Amino acid sequence: MQWLKGKKTYIIAGLMVGASLIHFLSGDMGFVEFATSEHLNTLLEGVGLGTLRAGVSGNRGY
Repeated sequence: MQWLKGKKTYIIAGLMVGASLIHFLSGDMGFVEFATSEHLNTLLEGVGLGTLRAGVSGNRGY
């Protein structure tokens, strides 16, 4: 499991973004329905999680 060190959060964030985009791109819902659904929230949470992880790993205590 050493090869997953530092990558687990990125994998989870990518899966969150991918799952929410699949709902939109598969034609299950239009843009208006997507924008008002919980899938947009999941998309933004996944992007935020990846951004947070990148910021934490880039913080070297300067």
